[in-house]
Amino acid sequence: MENVIARVEREVGERNFSCYMKVKSVNASVLGQGNTARAAIADMLRGWEETKADLKEEGVEATDIDIDYTFDVGSLFNYYDFINVAGVSREIGISPAVMRQYAIGVRKPSQERKEQILEGIKSLAKRLEKASVY
Repeated sequence: MENVIARVEREVGERNFSCYMKVKSVNASVLGQGNTARAAIADMLRGWEETKADLKEEGVEATDIDIDYTFDVGSLFNYYDFINVAGVSREIGISPAVMRQYAIGVRKPSQERKEQILEGIKSLAKRLEKASVY
């Protein structure tokens, strides 16, 4: 099984999301687009199925793939739409207005800020993991 990384993103000023992966074992690249991150992923997966069918017609068997997704900040919040932008901004101590600009793709965060956002989300996940309901 081949491990493949798919990038989900939306360029600043663009309305649509894109999802791109390269499957090295068969030298194939697949791009999906959609009005949400989920739609872009689904479009890319449909494209992969079409690519596998084309390869099969050419006598090439595509190996199974395991896809890991990487997201830009806006795509992350779009895909995991249950994550509250204001809550994450409070967790990491940045302005909710700035975080919303990242989430809707108006601004791109620096690499340092991306890491800070990811750590904030992971911190929230750890706190949720410890929570209990009675």
